Amino acid sequence: MKKNNYNYNNQTGMYRHKIFLRQRTITTDDLLQEIETFEDYGHFWAMVKTSKNGELIENGQEQVKVQKRYVLKYSKKLDDFINVEKTSFELVHKGVIFDVREAINDNDMNETITVYAEGRI
Repeated sequence: MKKNNYNYNNQTGMYRHKIFLRQRTITTDDLLQEIETFEDYGHFWAMVKTSKNGELIENGQEQVKVQKRYVLKYSKKLDDFINVEKTSFELVHKGVIFDVREAINDNDMNETITVYAEGRI
């Protein structure tokens, strides 16, 4: 009988990354200026499927660009949130804030939701 050895590096199909979604709210102050704030909407478990990093050097400044694709388990609450917010929410993973570029329901069977995000560093 083959031993069931735990291999940390071979977890491609597991939802093991805890991410937070933050909802944007716009309020106005006394001077009628719009103030954008973010409130926690909830935490979800996700898979990180792809990661693309790049460096940009412009005008003597160095910037790092991080793009990731998150696959989340489907939930009605999450699907309704994405249909209302489109891409006006942000995602937090390991203390890094990601701007959402696209969020879609993958198929008609409602199994997974894919979120494409770009990190702010």
